[in-house]
Amino acid sequence: MNKYYLLFCIVFLFGCNGHNELSNKIKTRFLYHSETANNVSVAGTFNNWTGGRDTLHYDGKGNWITDLELKPGYYQYKLVVDGVWIPDPGNEWKINDGGDNFNSILKVGDPPTPQRLKNKEKFPKEKLPEPVLEKNPELVELYYAAWEMAWNKIQKGTERNGFAEYYMDEGFNELIYQWDLCFITSFAIYGRDVFPVMQSLDNFYKKQRADGYIQRVYWETDGTIAHEPTPDEPMVNPPLFAWVEWRYYQFSGDDSRFQTVLPVLKKYYNWCETNCRTDLGKGLYYISMLGSGMDNTPREGVGKAAWIDYSAQQALAADCISKIAGQSGEPGIAASFLAKSKELKEKINHYLWSEGSSFYHDLREDGRLSSTKHIGAYWTLLPEVCPEKRLPAFIQHLRNPAEFNRPHLVPTLAADMPQYDPKGHYWLGSVWAPTNYMVVQGLMANGYRSLADSVAENHLRNISDIYYNFSPATEDIAFEERYEDGYHTLWECYSPEYKKPATRWDNTFYSRQDFVGWTGLGPISMLIENILGFDVRGAENRIIWNIKREDKHGIRNIKLAGQKVSLIFKYENNIPLIDIHCEKPFELVYNFNGEYHTCMVNSDGIIKL
Repeated sequence: MNKYYLLFCIVFLFGCNGHNELSNKIKTRFLYHSETANNVSVAGTFNNWTGGRDTLHYDGKGNWITDLELKPGYYQYKLVVDGVWIPDPGNEWKINDGGDNFNSILKVGDPPTPQRLKNKEKFPKEKLPEPVLEKNPELVELYYAAWEMAWNKIQKGTERNGFAEYYMDEGFNELIYQWDLCFITSFAIYGRDVFPVMQSLDNFYKKQRADGYIQRVYWETDGTIAHEPTPDEPMVNPPLFAWVEWRYYQFSGDDSRFQTVLPVLKKYYNWCETNCRTDLGKGLYYISMLGSGMDNTPREGVGKAAWIDYSAQQALAADCISKIAGQSGEPGIAASFLAKSKELKEKINHYLWSEGSSFYHDLREDGRLSSTKHIGAYWTLLPEVCPEKRLPAFIQHLRNPAEFNRPHLVPTLAADMPQYDPKGHYWLGSVWAPTNYMVVQGLMANGYRSLADSVAENHLRNISDIYYNFSPATEDIAFEERYEDGYHTLWECYSPEYKKPATRWDNTFYSRQDFVGWTGLGPISMLIENILGFDVRGAENRIIWNIKREDKHGIRNIKLAGQKVSLIFKYENNIPLIDIHCEKPFELVYNFNGEYHTCMVNSDGIIKL
């Protein structure tokens, strides 16, 4: 019989031999006893949970030992014994790992008070678009706070990692993430004059392999992949690059990237087409839990069949590659990918739509539809998968208080699902900015502008209330984020029921702070696009403005193609007007009191409404 048990894990100082004065690291011994194990390693937050890297060595007497140099701090870890990940049974200090098991917790030395990241360069506030909201100055303050958090997380590439000279980083850990960066780009384009936006995407493109593969994460130390892909874990993220590139072109009018990125996007799409489909999925796509970005979303029995979110994202990618190819003068490629998109949409509607629930579901390996209603189904809106006759019933789930219409819109799991957690528990009901932004953009693409604006406003109000008013108990904050400087921050995700951040994967601590990596979508993108009502279309030299407020509001110095434009709505002598400043002619389309008007603006001036 195997006898696996941990004798002890001890932290100790060996004077000048064990304490590195230069790095302030402490020798930390892990000791495990087993006379039958073949290999043992330790994985934890100190090595990004890389099993097999930090191995324990057998001493011939039943003991497995390793000494690691760790900085003072709190760490979570597991032992990996012959491929089986186990918590430390001899350590009573543990925390739920987000599933059905636990991580052990280790304190090394005297951990210092954590400090928030800070950019050494001055935050260039004056170079950003300036929102005007006479009755909501708190939202303007939050807007700039989000930008400053993003500024503080800019990183420098190195010769070793091969990244861009400067790039935007989610700040989650020592890896860059494909899925995070696509959403960072979706708000950072408003500050593209001062933020390294699109070159951050190039960090991933430059790492593409000859077969088209792009991993979801790369180490910031040396630019290498985290793990080799396997059929069970292809190590990809939602394929959003093409969507982001097309949006950038629409917004900026700059198509100079297309010649370079089109071959990259084609090869990446084809890799996913070859490696992320099985017969079980009826020609649709599968991904892993972590790869989907929605880590602990209930997917029982789905396995390698059809994942609704990933399948719809591939349809969106095909759509956008087709458009990029068309703009690039490649009609053959455009037609090919348009056909791929059409085929995927037909399969999604045939295999993943339930008439009984009026909802899109994952397909299980046994051929049945999953009963879970999760927010990933709404990825079908952006590529306009859902036929018009099905849209009202599908959208109604967002309006139903028993499902997605909770105090903080929109939870990632419907409230009538048995796994729904009002505290959030990561993807078991939390409200996340990337999926909210997807829902808002998808609703607008399908003609549901009013509902989209309501979701955006609700989301931003909740973020703002928590930013200004929430004071967490110290024991609810993860060890590495107990900053002791107040908690006016943007959180990784939010509770759908309470004016609080959501609990993270362990359902114990609140989610990460300063997570502008995508939470910035609310205070920046949704503020400009849904609260102020601007739709900037640089490719058309046009701004569309849905004027919905009565107070003085608008934006100054927003970039439109090659110029800066300012548009302010206000009343003068009880007459509504738009005060315009521009450098070059452009087309303005404005909606006031439900009526659209179009005019060519040639110079500074006033439009009386």
